[in-house]
Amino acid sequence: MARSIAYFLFLLSIWQMDIAFLYAGDFFSKTTIDVLFRIFRFGPIMGTPLLYYIIFTIYKTGLINKSTRNYYKWVFNQAVFYSVLLFGFLVYYFNFTSSGVVELYQIQENAAFPAHYIPAYGALNITFYVNLVLIFIESFLLLFICQKIEEVKIRKFFRALVYASLFIYLNGILGGYMVYPLFFSNLNAAFAAIILFASYFILQNATIEKMNRELKEERSFLEIILNNNPNYIYVKDSRNEFVIVNEAFARLFKISPSKLIGVKVDEWMKEFLLIEERLNLNESVFNSQGEKRIVEWRFLPIYFKGNHHHTLCLGTDITKRKKDEEMLVKTENLRVLGEMAAGIAHEIRNPLTSIKGFIKLLDQSVSESSEKYYLSIVNDEIDRINEVVGELLFMAKPQASVQFTKEVSLAKVIHDVKMLLDTTAILIPATIDIETKDNLSTFTIEEKQLKQVLINILKNSLEAVPMDGRIRIKTEKMNGHDIRIRIIDNGEGIEKSILQKLGEPFYTTKERGTGLGLTVCFKILRENNGDIQIRSKERMGTIVDIILRGSLTK
Repeated sequence: MARSIAYFLFLLSIWQMDIAFLYAGDFFSKTTIDVLFRIFRFGPIMGTPLLYYIIFTIYKTGLINKSTRNYYKWVFNQAVFYSVLLFGFLVYYFNFTSSGVVELYQIQENAAFPAHYIPAYGALNITFYVNLVLIFIESFLLLFICQKIEEVKIRKFFRALVYASLFIYLNGILGGYMVYPLFFSNLNAAFAAIILFASYFILQNATIEKMNRELKEERSFLEIILNNNPNYIYVKDSRNEFVIVNEAFARLFKISPSKLIGVKVDEWMKEFLLIEERLNLNESVFNSQGEKRIVEWRFLPIYFKGNHHHTLCLGTDITKRKKDEEMLVKTENLRVLGEMAAGIAHEIRNPLTSIKGFIKLLDQSVSESSEKYYLSIVNDEIDRINEVVGELLFMAKPQASVQFTKEVSLAKVIHDVKMLLDTTAILIPATIDIETKDNLSTFTIEEKQLKQVLINILKNSLEAVPMDGRIRIKTEKMNGHDIRIRIIDNGEGIEKSILQKLGEPFYTTKERGTGLGLTVCFKILRENNGDIQIRSKERMGTIVDIILRGSLTK
């Protein structure tokens, strides 16, 4: 469109020079003026094919609807354009012959008109008049087709172009026939050009506004996509400063995305980065909002115009994946342990039964108290071995996932366990307090299994608390139908490195421990759709949460 307007103004300027040379008698000879007039007559003659070219451009660029284009394709096509163009060159050729323009003769100066030359036309100048008629026909065609343009601003512009074209050619004809001075057509052309420029400026301004509006909408759409992406995304520049940050990344640090723009990436990250726990170059560990998050990164260079000034950083939270991998390792360890335990327990229990029987026989046959004392020690140690073998057998025994029909009262189970361990607590001394809310009960776990879990955890707490220590047991409802049993002690706490290994088979910090107590607890709860969550701080104590999911409450 801009190219068509440029051609139109170019031909208009040539036409005005053509008229100006007719008034140049004081500067050029008649022969020179005659040659220049014929050359610059290119402007008004070639206006006809140019106007059709503008119409054809509107038609083929899709500014009008498809049905209109199909209906009028016999009028607006390349064959017609080339025919009009060929006719224009033919008229221009005749212009250089005596059949087109015979000569120039001078009009003397008078009160109404200054001295100037006017052409004397030959017989073939009729082709020029046909060319003018075509100009008016094409102007009305342009006016017709611009009514089919859907965009209002573009439609108004082409209307202005039609009016300017008609105005210029009408004034040219009236000036040529001496209705008023010929040089008035120069002023009229300038006026028409101003109108055309103003219309084009309005059109371009509207187009730019539309483009800006579309760009804003696209940017808003891209921002929505960026911020709805659950992955962590940011872009940094060559100065290592944040340029773009999505909401997921900002939420990781509990800050607004706009506040990160312009901040140094390394300086910001080091406040939250746990360097001692960094796994590899592409993984980072953040302490975000009191929770450890493991993020896997990909860094993609952004090349713009051949230069690399920005880097796209994509982070995926793999915390759950890492936990799942650790769980798979633990599950595999338990499976291997189960296979080993079945064989070991079978091989150990048989000779133990015989040894225990012979110990009883020896105990009956001896009378010395010292010998009886030694035999009692041997018997206790055999019982201890049996206890270890029993735990091994529990690990080996596959547990069916069933829905228990017997209701288990949490308050009763907790009080029974407390009575069992009160004697141990008195020896420390320590206290066990129970804080229960409502009368909570569950069908999701057997009473014997729940007691085994509580005994194992409370025994660990009793071994951890100092003199006059305190252990609290709380029960409460959680979201939905879940129940939480919380055990809190004020013991020495657990080191961070040890906390991560709790529940692994045979891992223990006790001198005479087997490393199977917590492993059994994890196994029992996992097979009953439950969970254990352990939090601890050194020299402050430990909190153990036993989660019973899908429990019925009363």
